[in-house]
Amino acid sequence: MDIKDWLPEFQVSAETDRDLQTYFFKLPAIKDIIESRAWLVLGRKGTGKTAIYEHLRRGNPANLNGFNSVCLNFSDYPWPAHQLYKDAMAGELSAYQKSWMYLFYIKALSKLIEIKNIKKEQLNKDLKWADKYIKTIFGSPDPTLREVLFSKVTRLKTIKGPSAGIEEISLDVGEVSLEEIAENAQLKQKLRANAFTLLVHFEKVFKDNVGDNKIIIALDQLDENWLEGQIEEYSKVLINLLNVCRNISSDENLSDKLKVIPFLRTDIYHSLKFNDKNKLLQDSAIVISWDENNLNDMYYERIKKYKPNEVVLGDEKDKSGKVFEVSFVRQGTPPFKYICRRSFFRPRDVIVYFNKIRACHNKNTSGLYTSNELYEADREASISVYNEVIDEWSNQFPEIENLLTVLQTIQVETFDYNDFSDKCRDEFSGITDGVIRQYINFLFDNSLIGQKKQGRWEYVSSMHNLKINIQNEFRTHHALKYRLHLIESRPSQNI
Repeated sequence: MDIKDWLPEFQVSAETDRDLQTYFFKLPAIKDIIESRAWLVLGRKGTGKTAIYEHLRRGNPANLNGFNSVCLNFSDYPWPAHQLYKDAMAGELSAYQKSWMYLFYIKALSKLIEIKNIKKEQLNKDLKWADKYIKTIFGSPDPTLREVLFSKVTRLKTIKGPSAGIEEISLDVGEVSLEEIAENAQLKQKLRANAFTLLVHFEKVFKDNVGDNKIIIALDQLDENWLEGQIEEYSKVLINLLNVCRNISSDENLSDKLKVIPFLRTDIYHSLKFNDKNKLLQDSAIVISWDENNLNDMYYERIKKYKPNEVVLGDEKDKSGKVFEVSFVRQGTPPFKYICRRSFFRPRDVIVYFNKIRACHNKNTSGLYTSNELYEADREASISVYNEVIDEWSNQFPEIENLLTVLQTIQVETFDYNDFSDKCRDEFSGITDGVIRQYINFLFDNSLIGQKKQGRWEYVSSMHNLKINIQNEFRTHHALKYRLHLIESRPSQNI
């Protein structure tokens, strides 16, 4: 049986990969999220943040250390609407804290009530009060992000807490749009006053009633849908979010019963400016990183899932390399290592490369992939990596295409700082030495270029403690070689 008949093309997107949990459940980051005190997940685009988020979304308390999950996707989140909930009386680094707490306690209470209903537990007076307010104000027992923001909270005449008993909730007549609120200072004040009054009650009701229940709230794609020119303000919103998550984590009244986990791109986290950022990174963050071994395990799980019993693969130590008819390729390199060296050590890069090999595979007597197909796929994979880099950086770093053009016009893989500086001056009119230095640091930090370490070309993606040395030669990552039409500067160089 030919490999193309049993090993499929795999989805690159975590949202569309139905078998995802099979491949990611062994990842240490998942265990850290549900068992350690860490509450922040960081990773480069394509490293599997959304895959872990999906694992939490599809999981249940039995495989999530007792946690019930609430998963919120911010891909189409109306950030300008969130800004209406800004606390005008607070400083810049705390102005959005109440708005985040408001969202989290609505979702946490909603989940707690759902859990009790599933267990057929009677709701006490406080929870009945909260249930009624949530359904009336947000129009659902489990409101979406948009329903929380675009609610009837401004129309509340008065808010009577749980101690007043369950009475009819009094609303002003007529709908009020957020556009109207945005243009009316009095309505804005009423929106915030009512929302923050509800927050006080919701927080107390949750803490008083959570009992032994555990709830984890996961937040994904927080870097999506940002408007150009608003990045500085959104950064403040994210800093406020991190402060709220830290406060919830250290709140003794919650005692690990509520955990809020933001999934953020590493570069966005590093761009934020706030006190104790490095301390938070050390104490509370899980940084997703991959090496050749766990990438190999990840892909081999896919192979094992689809391999028919009648297909016998070899005993190579290179697990995923078993789908090749040869054990070694150029320069005595095992096939999977060859693929990894042409990746940024991200699952996405590896999956795409294998998909490209499959696309150019022709049936043969071995029924496996050939070394020539591995080499042929290198060119197509290079185009995909290039497009991924553009997609990853075009919002936060719009100069990325120009910088890739600089690398292309150098023409050779290996170059020195002067080569880079000269081509930068051709590409960017009036560029300063400081900006050129900033650009080469950016390329180096994100593994688009690397340098030699102990006689071998290395990149930050494969050697995290690699430091730049301007005096030494650089090399454009091999994953970009074919798309940028680069040639070797010296035939003897190791790849």
